[in-house]
Amino acid sequence: MVRCPNCGQKTEGDFCQWCGYPIMRGGPVRGQRAKREAKEKAKREAKEAKEKAKREAKEAEEKAKREAKEAEEKVKRETKEAGEAGEKAKKEAKGARERAKEETKEAKEAGEKAKREAKGARERVKEEAKEAEEKVKREAKEAKEAKERAKEEAKEAEEKVKREVKEAREAKEKAKEEAKEAEERAKQEAKEARERAKEEAKEAEEKVKREAKEAEGRVKQEAREAKRVEEKAKREAKEAKKAKEAKRVEEKVEKEAEPAVGVALYKGMVELTIVPPIGLGQLENLEKDLRQVENLRLVLVGGSVEKGSRIVVSAEEPLPLLHILGEMPAVEQVIKKGSEIQVTLKAK
Repeated sequence: MVRCPNCGQKTEGDFCQWCGYPIMRGGPVRGQRAKREAKEKAKREAKEAKEKAKREAKEAEEKAKREAKEAEEKVKRETKEAGEAGEKAKKEAKGARERAKEETKEAKEAGEKAKREAKGARERVKEEAKEAEEKVKREAKEAKEAKERAKEEAKEAEEKVKREVKEAREAKEKAKEEAKEAEERAKQEAKEARERAKEEAKEAEEKVKREAKEAEGRVKQEAREAKRVEEKAKREAKEAKKAKEAKRVEEKVEKEAEPAVGVALYKGMVELTIVPPIGLGQLENLEKDLRQVENLRLVLVGGSVEKGSRIVVSAEEPLPLLHILGEMPAVEQVIKKGSEIQVTLKAK
């Protein structure tokens, strides 16, 4: 059950069972049907009231006619009786006529009253129908306005949703574009970083090769110088054989060729040849000890299948290199051979 918006009573159905007011249920279509039914009901009720008023007026008129006719017939009878009865009857007839006249007047007044009541009923029904029609029109207008408002609100909501969807799509496109740009920037930066790293690696490699080549050139140059010095010493020794001085020089050269702890001073680039077998751990210990020698710089560590392992060092000041090498824990034997020094490592 629902509460009637007109009278406040609880009711059920499409119309209030107390005041007949239409109960609005559902959407606009059912509301229009309810208004149409209310209008039709008001018309029916007005028509029924009108017909009822007509029937009542007609019945009252017929009743008045019957009563008048009956009164007239009664008068005739009484007149006839009065004619037979004489003066008494005349008097009675006169009284009857007067009563009939009075009754006719009363019947006429009753008919007028019935007409007035019928007219009042018709006017009330007409007024009620008019009020019901105006009420239906007013409710229809309110329903139409509510429908227009709902339509406008639905339109605004739809436009708002469209705007939000458009903004979301634009934000998504913007984010996608920014992500794409960031990815492209990252790719470009990674590419540039790879190219820089490649260039730097290439430059470092070329620098190492250049320094190694320069060091090798200096070693070869110093080796050639040492060889020339040795050849010069040999020539001097050969020429000095005829004299005492030549003999002393020869003894000095032979002494330098012996394995032992020499006192010769070295400066500049010196090549150390490591005699096989070579232990990797002992070679690393030798490199470590050479780096700790003051005024001695480790220039190159390398080797080949033909020459074996070799180390190139550079003495910034004159150093007794043979003596220094002989004192190192990893060294077994040191021999000066020409421009280079042969080093034999201890077996581990």
